[in-house]
Parts: sequence; C-alpha cells; structure tokens
Amino acid sequence: MDYRHALGQTDDTIVAVATAVGQGALAVLRVSGPRSWEIVNACFCAAGSTPWLLRSPRTAVFGTFSAPDGSLLDEVLALGFRAPASFTGEDSAELSFHGSPYIARTALSSLIAAGARLAEPGEFTRRAFLNGKMDLSQAEAVADLIASESAAGHAVAFRQLKGSVSRRMDELRTELIDTTALLELELDFSEEDVEFASRDRLMALLTDLQTEVTQLLETFVLGQALKEGVPTALLGAPNAGKSTLLNALLREERALVSAVPGTTRDTVEERFTAGGILFRLVDTAGIRETDETVERLGIERSQEAARRAAVQVLVVDAAVWNADPLPTQDLWAQLKAWNPQGHRLLVFNKVDQEQPVSPPAGALVLSAATGAGVSELEAALAQWVTQNPAYGADTVVSHARHAAALRAAADSLSQAENALRTGPSGELVAIDLRDALRHIGSITGQVVADDLLSSIFSRFCIGK
Repeated sequence: MDYRHALGQTDDTIVAVATAVGQGALAVLRVSGPRSWEIVNACFCAAGSTPWLLRSPRTAVFGTFSAPDGSLLDEVLALGFRAPASFTGEDSAELSFHGSPYIARTALSSLIAAGARLAEPGEFTRRAFLNGKMDLSQAEAVADLIASESAAGHAVAFRQLKGSVSRRMDELRTELIDTTALLELELDFSEEDVEFASRDRLMALLTDLQTEVTQLLETFVLGQALKEGVPTALLGAPNAGKSTLLNALLREERALVSAVPGTTRDTVEERFTAGGILFRLVDTAGIRETDETVERLGIERSQEAARRAAVQVLVVDAAVWNADPLPTQDLWAQLKAWNPQGHRLLVFNKVDQEQPVSPPAGALVLSAATGAGVSELEAALAQWVTQNPAYGADTVVSHARHAAALRAAADSLSQAENALRTGPSGELVAIDLRDALRHIGSITGQVVADDLLSSIFSRFCIGK
C-alpha cells in the first residue's frame, strides 16, 4: 500500500552519509528520490565512453567525483538502482569514497548543491515502508538489527526483519477479518433474521484468538531482555565480593574493590555477554542494617534493583556461611519477597581463601578474585535464558509498542466475547472485533498515523 499522499510524503531527493562518523577505509553516501541519477550525474563522471545516466542499474561504475567548485574530489565507485528495485523503492544510488571526513563532507555539499536535500533520521527506511518495501514491524527491526549487541539480540531482530511478526499478525488479522465480515453481513440483513456466523464457532474463535494473543504477550519480557539486555543484580551482604565478581565478569576493573565493608554506596551498571546473550549487570551496595545516611540510600537502591531484576545473583562469603548460614537464608527469602517472579542464583565466593563449603543444591562455588568458577556462573545465566519456552521461537515480541497494541487487542477480544455472551445481536461484537483489527494492524502499519511514524523513525540514525 502506498501511504505517501495520505501522510504528506514529498517527492524530493534525499542524501546522507551512511557510514559511521570518523575516519575509515570507506565513506558511503546514499541518495534516494526521483532525481537521484540526475543529481549524481551532475557530480560524477563515469570512466569510459558511456555516461552514468545510460549505465545499467545494479552495476558498479568507477569514476571521478567533483567538489562544489568543480575541482576533482575523489575517485569513487557508484552503484545505481532504478525504482522499484531498490531498498527505498525509489531511484537511488550509493557512492563509495575514500573514508576521509573531509571528502564525505565535501561530497555531501556537492550533492546538495546539485539538488538533493539532507535526509532526516530514518528517512530512507521510512520511504521503504511508505513505498511498500517492508511493513512497520520490519522497519523497526532494521534499527534493532543495527543496534544489536549480542547473537541472541541479533537473531530476534533478524527474524523480525524477515517477517516473523508480520506473518503472525497477518494470520490473526485474516481470522478476524473473515469473522467480522460475516457479522457485518448479518447486520445488512438484520430484518430477515439470518445468521451467517455460527455463535458457537465465533465463541471458539474468540477464545483461540485470546489464547494466541496472550501467548505472544508472554514472549515480551524475554524479547525485550534479549534486545536490551537481561537485567541481572549482584546482591548480598557487604564485603561478599560483589564488585570483584562484577570486574571478573566484565574482564576489567570497572568497580572499586576494598576490604572495607560498605565500599559500594550506589549501583554500578554495565553490560556483558554470556553464551551469546546480553546481560545488564548491576553491582549493588551491601545489604545490612545501618544508621549511616548515604549507605542507607545505597541499600534502598539495592532493594529496588532486586525488585526490577530478571535474575538475582546472591553473592555470599563462604566463611560467613560456614560461621552462620541463617543470615544468608533470611536474605535469600527476602529476595523472593521483593521479586517473586525473579530468578535467583546462590553463589558462594572466596573459595580461594581455603574456605571449604557445602553448598545447597543448585548453588555455585567460585572465586571472583582468581576467576575460578566464573565461567560456570556465566553458563548458568545463559542456560536460564535459553530454557525459556519462548527462546528461539519464530515470533518473539520485543517492542513495547507491539506489546501495548496486543494488550489493547486482547481487551477488545474480551469485550467481544462478553458482548456475545450477553446478547444475540452481532453489532456490538462487530464493533469490538473492528477495534481488535485496528490494534493488530497498527503493529505492521495497516493502520498508521503520521505522528506515530515520526516518533518511530526519529530514533533511527541519519543515512538509514
């Protein structure tokens, strides 16, 4: 579907530097719009006797590129595309320069002087969506793919880019459209008292749809964690070795370490990857009773980190456990009370100090100082994620916008079911089903508003 006129899409030609800012081997400029080839031709002279405008699309062409004053700027490789066989669905070109920031800036000025304008953030992908080259969920996956920091995050984004969410939403919409059409047909023949949609079949369909939407929503927590990092809190009493463990997992001295209890007064957050999965690791202040104001504030933040964490890692000094296990057992129970849904791992630290320990079943034993046993902790963290039933599923919801739309669709389906139970008329049911269709359609862009597009694509980088 072409949304350009409905959403005020202009027909001008845009240009941007598509590679990262800074010096590198190459700098790539992208041009897209109806005058792309003409604008490139004003600055680019193809080698050989055939001019650029007569070259075949999708063919790399070597030549020279001129600065705005007409002087030669660089030798470049130009690759042109003709609509609709391009990323944006428009005539477009990509120009590869040597990676000098000066060359990139000057080439950009040349193309703007020739008639292009500087692209807005995400405008190339936005045009691809508006020209029907991808739907909205796939467009969002482009940004996720670029931002992915782990194998798991990359896999989720790539499946979404290839249409995993799109296909599932289309299946749901098809079922709803068929049913809604039958109900609305009944309304057209209301005076004849006919029933095109079996009420028993409709009730079963509504139940099945609610189940499917609920199952999709249940993947959101995992999908968001795989994209942004699994929130993991290192918790425990003062001087248990939490900061040392943070440094061991990061393979760098990120947190200050001291034998003095209470060194950590605030949370320290870093990211690390284990088993191809990104974790957001939070080192917290030691939890204990204290009258010291600053330390108490730090402990309150530790409690908040425990409540938000998907994984709570309770770090225990093995010697403290041997002397009296009761405080550890109490804190273990407290962590569950703070976050009943969180996964807990019990880790005994400082075994390098010749502290033999008999851990409870499922506990890990390690030395953060020497690194012994740290790899087992990493494996345990990754294993907990991969054991999630949604891990590796074809369709995983990873965007808050998608989850909100699914929740709204679930509410509409529930209202439709209630309307079906309480009255014979299909009018109210049809209204609720149309609402559900609208919410599901907003995920892939069948239903879209210009302000929503502006919000989504403004978070993209320029040149994508």
